Amino acid sequence: TATSNAIPVTATTVVPTVSITSTSTSICSGGSVTFTATPVNGGAAPSYQWQINGTNVTGATSETFTSTTLADGDIVTVIMTSNDPCASPATATSNAIPITATTVVPTVSITSTSTSICNGGSVTFTATPVNGGTAPTYQWQINGTSVAGATGVTFTSTTLADGDVVTVIMTSNDPCATPATATSNAIPVTATTVVPTVSIT
Repeated sequence: TATSNAIPVTATTVVPTVSITSTSTSICSGGSVTFTATPVNGGAAPSYQWQINGTNVTGATSETFTSTTLADGDIVTVIMTSNDPCASPATATSNAIPITATTVVPTVSITSTSTSICNGGSVTFTATPVNGGTAPTYQWQINGTSVAGATGVTFTSTTLADGDVVTVIMTSNDPCATPATATSNAIPVTATTVVPTVSIT
Protein backbone atom coordinates (compact mmCIF):
# COMPACT_ATOMS: atom_id res chain seq x y z
CA THR A 1 0.00 0.00 0.00
CA ALA A 2 1.02 3.56 -0.59
CA THR A 3 -0.48 6.83 0.47
CA SER A 4 -0.51 9.71 -1.94
CA ASN A 5 0.33 13.27 -1.30
CA ALA A 6 -2.46 15.32 0.34
CA ILE A 7 -4.33 18.01 -1.54
CA PRO A 8 -6.09 20.49 0.70
CA VAL A 9 -9.38 21.84 -0.64
CA THR A 10 -10.57 25.38 -0.04
CA ALA A 11 -14.32 25.80 -0.11
CA THR A 12 -15.35 29.40 -0.61
CA THR A 13 -18.68 31.08 -0.10
CA VAL A 14 -19.48 34.63 -1.21
CA VAL A 15 -22.49 36.60 -0.14
CA PRO A 16 -24.09 38.65 -2.92
CA THR A 17 -25.44 42.12 -2.15
CA VAL A 18 -27.02 44.83 -4.26
CA SER A 19 -27.64 48.52 -3.72
CA ILE A 20 -29.73 50.92 -5.79
CA THR A 21 -29.68 54.65 -6.49
CA SER A 22 -32.20 56.90 -8.23
CA THR A 23 -32.03 60.06 -10.29
CA SER A 24 -34.52 61.62 -7.87
CA THR A 25 -36.70 60.76 -4.91
CA SER A 26 -39.04 63.75 -5.21
CA ILE A 27 -40.95 64.13 -8.47
CA CYS A 28 -44.06 65.64 -9.98
CA SER A 29 -46.83 63.12 -10.56
CA GLY A 30 -46.06 61.49 -13.90
CA GLY A 31 -42.39 62.46 -13.71
CA SER A 32 -39.66 60.08 -14.83
CA VAL A 33 -37.26 58.40 -12.40
CA THR A 34 -34.43 56.01 -13.29
CA PHE A 35 -33.07 53.52 -10.76
CA THR A 36 -29.68 51.81 -11.11
CA ALA A 37 -28.52 48.63 -9.38
CA THR A 38 -24.92 48.10 -8.24
CA PRO A 39 -24.17 44.41 -7.51
CA VAL A 40 -21.49 42.90 -5.29
CA ASN A 41 -20.60 39.23 -5.86
CA GLY A 42 -23.19 39.13 -8.62
CA GLY A 43 -21.10 36.92 -10.86
CA ALA A 44 -20.54 37.47 -14.55
CA ALA A 45 -24.21 37.96 -15.41
CA PRO A 46 -26.49 38.71 -12.47
CA SER A 47 -30.22 38.93 -13.12
CA TYR A 48 -32.65 41.43 -11.65
CA GLN A 49 -36.29 41.77 -10.74
CA TRP A 50 -37.47 45.26 -9.85
CA GLN A 51 -40.34 45.71 -7.43
CA ILE A 52 -42.72 48.49 -6.44
CA ASN A 53 -44.14 48.10 -2.95
CA GLY A 54 -42.93 44.49 -2.92
CA THR A 55 -44.71 43.54 -6.16
CA ASN A 56 -42.75 42.49 -9.23
CA VAL A 57 -42.83 44.92 -12.16
CA THR A 58 -43.46 42.96 -15.35
CA GLY A 59 -40.51 43.16 -17.73
CA ALA A 60 -38.31 45.15 -15.33
CA THR A 61 -35.37 42.74 -15.28
CA SER A 62 -32.34 44.78 -16.28
CA GLU A 63 -29.71 46.64 -14.29
CA THR A 64 -31.67 49.87 -14.64
CA PHE A 65 -35.37 50.61 -14.26
CA THR A 66 -37.23 53.72 -15.41
CA SER A 67 -40.80 54.60 -14.46
CA THR A 68 -43.21 57.47 -15.14
CA THR A 69 -46.12 56.00 -13.18
CA LEU A 70 -44.88 56.11 -9.61
CA ALA A 71 -47.35 57.40 -7.03
CA ASP A 72 -46.65 59.31 -3.85
CA GLY A 73 -45.31 56.93 -1.20
CA ASP A 74 -44.30 54.15 -3.61
CA ILE A 75 -41.20 52.18 -2.54
CA VAL A 76 -38.82 50.73 -5.12
CA THR A 77 -36.46 47.79 -4.55
CA VAL A 78 -34.70 45.19 -6.67
CA ILE A 79 -33.97 41.52 -6.13
CA MET A 80 -30.69 40.42 -7.66
CA THR A 81 -29.88 36.80 -8.43
CA SER A 82 -26.15 36.12 -8.61
CA ASN A 83 -24.68 33.58 -11.02
CA ASP A 84 -21.43 33.39 -9.06
CA PRO A 85 -21.05 29.64 -8.42
CA CYS A 86 -19.95 30.36 -4.86
CA ALA A 87 -22.85 32.67 -4.02
CA SER A 88 -24.78 31.66 -0.95
CA PRO A 89 -27.57 32.56 -0.86
CA ALA A 90 -27.99 33.25 -4.56
CA THR A 91 -30.37 36.17 -4.18
CA ALA A 92 -30.09 39.55 -2.48
CA THR A 93 -32.60 42.34 -1.92
CA SER A 94 -31.52 45.95 -2.26
CA ASN A 95 -32.11 48.96 -0.09
CA ALA A 96 -35.53 50.57 -0.48
CA ILE A 97 -36.06 54.00 -2.08
CA PRO A 98 -39.31 55.77 -1.19
CA ILE A 99 -40.72 58.25 -3.70
CA THR A 100 -42.50 61.52 -3.07
CA ALA A 101 -44.79 62.52 -5.97
CA THR A 102 -46.34 65.97 -5.83
CA THR A 103 -49.21 67.68 -7.63
CA VAL A 104 -50.13 71.35 -7.27
CA VAL A 105 -53.36 72.98 -8.42
CA PRO A 106 -52.93 76.41 -10.00
CA THR A 107 -55.49 79.13 -9.30
CA VAL A 108 -55.78 82.77 -10.31
CA SER A 109 -57.87 85.66 -9.00
CA ILE A 110 -58.41 89.11 -10.49
CA THR A 111 -59.18 92.55 -9.14
CA SER A 112 -60.14 95.76 -10.91
CA THR A 113 -59.65 99.45 -10.30
CA SER A 114 -63.41 99.88 -10.64
CA THR A 115 -66.54 97.94 -11.55
CA SER A 116 -68.70 100.96 -12.31
CA ILE A 117 -67.56 103.37 -15.02
CA CYS A 118 -68.81 105.93 -17.47
CA ASN A 119 -69.02 104.69 -21.05
CA GLY A 120 -65.51 104.95 -22.47
CA GLY A 121 -63.95 104.99 -19.02
CA SER A 122 -60.70 103.16 -18.31
CA VAL A 123 -60.54 100.08 -16.09
CA THR A 124 -57.41 98.09 -15.22
CA PHE A 125 -57.62 94.45 -14.14
CA THR A 126 -54.78 92.66 -12.30
CA ALA A 127 -54.23 88.90 -12.00
CA THR A 128 -52.82 87.23 -8.88
CA PRO A 129 -51.60 83.66 -9.54
CA VAL A 130 -51.16 80.78 -7.10
CA ASN A 131 -48.92 77.88 -8.19
CA GLY A 132 -48.31 79.70 -11.45
CA GLY A 133 -44.69 78.65 -11.66
CA THR A 134 -41.84 80.98 -12.54
CA ALA A 135 -43.47 82.43 -15.66
CA PRO A 136 -47.24 81.96 -15.92
CA THR A 137 -49.00 83.16 -19.07
CA TYR A 138 -52.37 84.87 -19.32
CA GLN A 139 -55.23 85.29 -21.75
CA TRP A 140 -57.81 87.91 -20.82
CA GLN A 141 -61.39 87.44 -21.92
CA ILE A 142 -64.50 89.60 -22.23
CA ASN A 143 -67.74 87.64 -22.06
CA GLY A 144 -65.77 84.42 -22.61
CA THR A 145 -64.07 85.65 -25.80
CA SER A 146 -60.29 86.08 -25.84
CA VAL A 147 -59.03 89.64 -26.28
CA ALA A 148 -56.28 89.74 -28.92
CA GLY A 149 -52.94 90.76 -27.45
CA ALA A 150 -54.22 90.82 -23.86
CA THR A 151 -51.69 88.40 -22.43
CA GLY A 152 -50.02 90.28 -19.58
CA VAL A 153 -50.57 90.10 -15.85
CA THR A 154 -52.64 93.29 -16.17
CA PHE A 155 -55.30 94.29 -18.69
CA THR A 156 -56.63 97.80 -19.32
CA SER A 157 -59.68 98.60 -21.43
CA THR A 158 -61.57 101.76 -22.40
CA THR A 159 -64.15 99.96 -24.55
CA LEU A 160 -66.12 97.95 -22.03
CA ALA A 161 -69.87 98.05 -22.40
CA ASP A 162 -72.48 97.84 -19.70
CA GLY A 163 -72.82 94.23 -18.49
CA ASP A 164 -69.48 93.05 -19.89
CA VAL A 165 -67.82 90.33 -17.79
CA VAL A 166 -64.03 90.11 -17.58
CA THR A 167 -62.05 86.96 -16.72
CA VAL A 168 -58.55 85.66 -17.30
CA ILE A 169 -57.21 82.18 -18.08
CA MET A 170 -53.80 81.52 -16.55
CA THR A 171 -51.47 78.79 -17.77
CA SER A 172 -48.96 77.69 -15.13
CA ASN A 173 -45.44 76.57 -16.01
CA ASP A 174 -45.00 74.83 -12.66
CA PRO A 175 -43.93 71.30 -13.68
CA CYS A 176 -46.20 69.82 -10.99
CA ALA A 177 -49.31 71.79 -12.01
CA THR A 178 -52.36 69.61 -12.67
CA PRO A 179 -54.28 70.85 -14.57
CA ALA A 180 -52.00 73.44 -16.14
CA THR A 181 -54.69 76.09 -16.65
CA ALA A 182 -56.98 77.95 -14.28
CA THR A 183 -59.82 80.40 -14.87
CA SER A 184 -60.24 83.39 -12.59
CA ASN A 185 -63.27 84.83 -10.87
CA ALA A 186 -65.50 86.95 -13.11
CA ILE A 187 -65.84 90.72 -12.71
CA PRO A 188 -68.96 92.27 -14.24
CA VAL A 189 -68.72 95.92 -15.28
CA THR A 190 -71.43 98.53 -15.13
CA ALA A 191 -70.98 101.26 -17.75
CA THR A 192 -73.27 104.25 -17.43
CA THR A 193 -74.16 107.14 -19.68
CA VAL A 194 -75.95 110.18 -18.26
CA VAL A 195 -77.69 112.82 -20.34
CA PRO A 196 -77.45 116.28 -18.84
CA THR A 197 -80.48 118.51 -19.06
CA VAL A 198 -81.23 122.00 -17.91
CA SER A 199 -84.42 123.88 -17.45
CA ILE A 200 -84.94 127.54 -16.94
CA THR A 201 -87.68 129.53 -15.39
